[in-house]
Amino acid sequence: MQSLLRSQERLDALRLTRLMDSPAEEAFDRLSRLACHCLLTPMGMVNFLDEERLFCKSCHGFPEPWLRQRAMPLSHSVCQHTVAAGAPLFVEDTRKHPLLRKCLDMETLGAVAYAGVPLINPGGQALGTLCVLDTVPRRWTDREAKILKDLAACVMTEVEFRATREFEQLLQKEREGVKSRDEFLSIAAHELRTPLTPLKLQLETLRRSVVAAGIDDPWVMRHLERSSVQVQRLLQLVDRLLDVSRIATGRLGLLLEDMDLSALTIEVTDRFQEEAEGAGCPLEVHTPGRVRGVWDQLRLEQVLSSLISNAIKYGAGHPIDVSVEGKEEVVRLCVQDQGIGLAPEDASRIFERFERAVSPKHYGGMGLGLYVARQIIEAHGGTIAVRSQPGRGATFIVVLPKVSGRR
Repeated sequence: MQSLLRSQERLDALRLTRLMDSPAEEAFDRLSRLACHCLLTPMGMVNFLDEERLFCKSCHGFPEPWLRQRAMPLSHSVCQHTVAAGAPLFVEDTRKHPLLRKCLDMETLGAVAYAGVPLINPGGQALGTLCVLDTVPRRWTDREAKILKDLAACVMTEVEFRATREFEQLLQKEREGVKSRDEFLSIAAHELRTPLTPLKLQLETLRRSVVAAGIDDPWVMRHLERSSVQVQRLLQLVDRLLDVSRIATGRLGLLLEDMDLSALTIEVTDRFQEEAEGAGCPLEVHTPGRVRGVWDQLRLEQVLSSLISNAIKYGAGHPIDVSVEGKEEVVRLCVQDQGIGLAPEDASRIFERFERAVSPKHYGGMGLGLYVARQIIEAHGGTIAVRSQPGRGATFIVVLPKVSGRR
């Protein structure tokens, strides 16, 4: 019996209910009262049993100190036998029962007759009992047994409703937390962008002034270039935060226009050539000529930049291939690297917000680039996916309809 009561699966299911040592609740009190009224008994209770004790969630008709304590050791409890058996237990006179005649709780309460039904969860685990007690010997009828079983089912329905209510409350708190975070990101991003834009202009003005003044100092020019690069990087991070805020509030609009994806791909790839060379990544682009469609050029440029930047970051020292392929109704854009690759379980997770497949200690970033890219592609009515194996690089595949129906 002890092994059944101490079953880890049963105890885990009990802990998930969060009922042990919880305050009294009218819903459970009503059911214990109803059991007493229907079966005409002076005492009834809803209880739950862990590995050491019985906890009375609801006690009706019990004297002090039972009402105050609401708990007892398992050794004092008849209900441990009901839970261990996982079946109803009806005893006419516990004083004559070989296992129950020395049960201290029955003797202390002056109870003689016992009727208990296990509270069984959907997983088949007996968590406690609904039981009634009488002070005189009593032969329990089939009708009374059915009533008690039906009421026990009502108790378990209330347990499930309670869990659902708690889950909904936690979910609501989570939603409020996400909303507060999105609002913070939006405000923070706007506040950060305000000084960065003029700073970028001032650095560009300073660089031009240095050139116009004929100051030929490599150290000065190098530091100006580095400062400009860092400011541009901060602007990109801020823009991603703003995009996350727009996506969360449904404000990621598209400015659709007729454009050539091949030309855009060549332009963006050329822009990354210097960075790719510095990382030891030969960067090649393959296009079949003009591939026209109706898309948001700036947003697709953003997607391309994110994919190529990631390929350089995770594929350093290996070649990168960018290709465009046009078909009748759709186009296909691929960015392939031969870097560290991805585990299969990470293939979909990396497109979620703030998700990363690698440790930020080794690779920088906020885990937003691919999330924003997916939202942009899906806003066009397209798809983005990755094919990869650990150590064998990754291929990101974007499929776009030639005409997006969204503006």
